[in-house]
Amino acid sequence: MSSPGDNLLEYVDTKNYECLNALKDHGLANALFTPNDEKKHLKSDSDEQLLMTINFNSIVKLKAIKITAPVENGPKSIKIFVNPGSLDFDGAEDEEATQEIELSPEDLGSDAKPKPVKFVRFQKVSCLAIFVPGNQDDEDQTIIEGIKLFGKSTVIAGSKPSKAQQKAASQGDWLNS
Repeated sequence: MSSPGDNLLEYVDTKNYECLNALKDHGLANALFTPNDEKKHLKSDSDEQLLMTINFNSIVKLKAIKITAPVENGPKSIKIFVNPGSLDFDGAEDEEATQEIELSPEDLGSDAKPKPVKFVRFQKVSCLAIFVPGNQDDEDQTIIEGIKLFGKSTVIAGSKPSKAQQKAASQGDWLNS
């Protein structure tokens, strides 16, 4: 695989992401913003399933995903949905995903390569949902130490903002004065 692209963390909308069935003190922010910190990780609550929704502050093209996790409690597979609207556990289990990825214990190591996605299906991503149906050893809880998303932003550096963006910016300036 060629370069997986840029780390898309800077494009994550830091006020608009969530994870269903995560323990309060072990939420999605731990896996996104402090990956591989032994004390901070994402951990499921009542069972092994997790449903993450990550919104971006601009349209991105996703090229690859990397999940680091302990071998026993790490995800066995993930289902990825592009721009899913509202999605709950029933929908995530029943609906066809944009892509499903099987994860071996070797795929979860910090030195493992990112898993590529079918790039043509991930061209205009404003929101990404990641469903974890279970973990490697069928443990009661799933643990994810880090999630990295790789690709490119569709924003062209130096491009002129649209009239709507200019208007919103000037209204925001007026409101803050």
